[in-house]
Amino acid sequence: MSSPGIHGSRRNAKRKTIDSSDQATDPSFKNIRRCPHSGCPTKVPICFAGATERCAGSGYTSRWYHTSAAEHYCNECFEHYYRCHKDGYEVYLSWKKLWSTHGTTDASIRMFMTNSVLPFWVQCRECHKWRQWSKSTTPIPEFLKNYVCGTMASGKKSKLENPCEVPEDQRVTLTRDPSWTHLISSLSYMKNSPAWPYLTSYFPDKLGMCPSDHEVFKERKTPVMHKYLQPFVEADSSEIANGVAPDVMEEQEMDEFPEYASIPSMYLAIRNICLTLWNLNFKEWLTKERCATQIICRGLGRVLYIESLDKVLWFLTRRGLINVGLLSVPRSPQSSYISNKFIKPNLSVIVVGAGTAGLAAAKTLQGLGLKVTVLEAKSQIGGRVCDDDSLGVCVPMGAQILNGALNNPIAIICEQAGILVNSLSDSCEVINVNGELMDKQTDERMDFHFNAILDIIADWRKGKELTQDTSLLAKLKEMHQQFLDESQLSFTTEEESLMNFHISNLEFACGDTLRNVSALHWDQNEDYPQFSGENLVLPAGISQVLSKLAEGLDIDLDTKVTKVDYGEETVKVVSENGKEWTADKVLVTLPLAVLQDKDVEFSPCLPEWKSKAMKSLGVGKIEKIILRFPRPFWRKKIKDCKVFGHIPEKQDNVGYFNVFYDFSTDKVDKMYLLVTHLTGSALKLRDRLDRDVVAACMEVLKALFPEETVPKPLDYFVTKWTKDPYSKMCYSYVPIGVDGDAYDIMSQDVASKVYFAGEATNRQFPQSVTGAYVSGVREAHKIFSTLVEDDT
Repeated sequence: MSSPGIHGSRRNAKRKTIDSSDQATDPSFKNIRRCPHSGCPTKVPICFAGATERCAGSGYTSRWYHTSAAEHYCNECFEHYYRCHKDGYEVYLSWKKLWSTHGTTDASIRMFMTNSVLPFWVQCRECHKWRQWSKSTTPIPEFLKNYVCGTMASGKKSKLENPCEVPEDQRVTLTRDPSWTHLISSLSYMKNSPAWPYLTSYFPDKLGMCPSDHEVFKERKTPVMHKYLQPFVEADSSEIANGVAPDVMEEQEMDEFPEYASIPSMYLAIRNICLTLWNLNFKEWLTKERCATQIICRGLGRVLYIESLDKVLWFLTRRGLINVGLLSVPRSPQSSYISNKFIKPNLSVIVVGAGTAGLAAAKTLQGLGLKVTVLEAKSQIGGRVCDDDSLGVCVPMGAQILNGALNNPIAIICEQAGILVNSLSDSCEVINVNGELMDKQTDERMDFHFNAILDIIADWRKGKELTQDTSLLAKLKEMHQQFLDESQLSFTTEEESLMNFHISNLEFACGDTLRNVSALHWDQNEDYPQFSGENLVLPAGISQVLSKLAEGLDIDLDTKVTKVDYGEETVKVVSENGKEWTADKVLVTLPLAVLQDKDVEFSPCLPEWKSKAMKSLGVGKIEKIILRFPRPFWRKKIKDCKVFGHIPEKQDNVGYFNVFYDFSTDKVDKMYLLVTHLTGSALKLRDRLDRDVVAACMEVLKALFPEETVPKPLDYFVTKWTKDPYSKMCYSYVPIGVDGDAYDIMSQDVASKVYFAGEATNRQFPQSVTGAYVSGVREAHKIFSTLVEDDT
């Protein structure tokens, strides 16, 4: 390979290259044209094409064509491809046809020169210097991974004794100037992008990918992503949680990467490659080294793109789009986008609460190199995720269902750890109090009607102020009656009962009677993309996930925190027995009800804006009843369905054992389990003895299955979440007169010392294990960013 300072062409053999040192003494210098592009710093352009013997090299030409501040081609090479009587015209014409067929950008001669003639640049893995490489051969990832100075396209080594000692081409430094991207007149698109097969509903050049690659990928087999992963939103499809629009730079990205403002498609190309690579191998931390070999394009733009990879990967990691779950930052070699952050010595963080949010935050912070201590009041981790095996099989006492597996970080963790998950069917047989299965047609009609009423409420609330808020139950009844009055239709008693069934389901979703729930903002999170796809059940419990998160963490159990003092430079945390801890930051992940009851003292007192938001959100309360039977008497009627519903006869019965889940296992003898719950006004039963609660539940089952001799349960369990001093609730909701802003305020830190995480701090994903996890990771990165300095 020739040295980087020499840019060979046949023309160069005949013409003396004029060096800048000759400018003052050589009278012919005045005949050398400068680049006409405004702002181009190049005084002596060099033709990168060398397409014809008449190529100007670095000498005189009648016109220079500008590609970037360091890349030009001469008029002779332009003519070689552009004029129909020249040898290169057919090459250009063939390229133009392919480009125009699959792309939207103009198939101009300028675009052709940039994407078919411009040389590739490669980086030595030993000295890390950039070298100009071949124009005719597209490098493959394996070559880029192993390239060292002196390696030619043929694979042979140059005859230079120490090729790494050859100075790097000075043009490389131009790409590091912030203005370089603004001087690009023609983009060099990505070749062989691994993202291509997953983005076929988009025009490739809009995403920074080379349209002429269409023929390449047509012959390749597309690697299959895991069914729970979909990093990109399909064209003309609705948004999905943790999925990106591959053709749009988001507002956060525009703020983070101003250098790509003039060439957004190239940022998109890089970001989409990174997302593809991680989603294809989500069990390993995505490194710059792995990505760099897949960033393939012509020209010096590749230097900029590779050198910005650190920043892109770090941004995507903070966003929770890559490196999610149980992965830790690799230490050998340490990922450079973490190692270029200077971590101050002896930094520490205390996390209060070992539930999902606390463990997620602690795992993330420890992985980033900080000292973390977790303080938990209970004798076990998990918080409101609690799985009990006292009946001989795992039973979820708290969170039990993972809603929406697609891109869900909890589902990803399950796959990373090999935790078994089962799909939960949407099918639910509904039975009335006479033991009759509701016919499908009536069931579907009333389901449609109920959702239509909710849609009408959504339309009603447009433009409404908080002062106009009312209860969701009152608005449901009002709109239902309005429909009956206007349509002159009447519903049967059975159909009205089905309305009560849906109301009861909605109470379970909200966590309280709908009399207390905001009609304006009860579903405020639906304004944001949600996790979609199938719902999952973990047969051995969600606590398995938390156990994986807890591995290697410093957790002090049976440690009830009573005070958080953030009045000094460091934060002091005090436990009930008087023990003290100090740290740079503290993250509080306690349930909303515990915070509302002021079980933890903050000194100084939390500011009014924080306390007001904390008091404003609703505290949801649900209790579960778990019954074990000697035989699955319900299966004759509902067949293979794992869920069946109980239609309450009247409004007063809403919330009483509304839905039954079959959590049986055939692996253990006589292990046939039904799980149901009490919500809303039915919670008054919780003050009675467990056997009375179970007796009331058994009366419902006997009514639903009159054809069966319903056996007595062998065992049972009734939860006491509302009486648990360390929980006091199930999950939050939006009460009358409150909106989703309260969740945002709950997520804000106080004095850059006290941080908050948990489902009640997550506006997009409240009321869920996933929301708690996401909030923990969010706060971990927020804390990390305040404790480190960029060492760049």
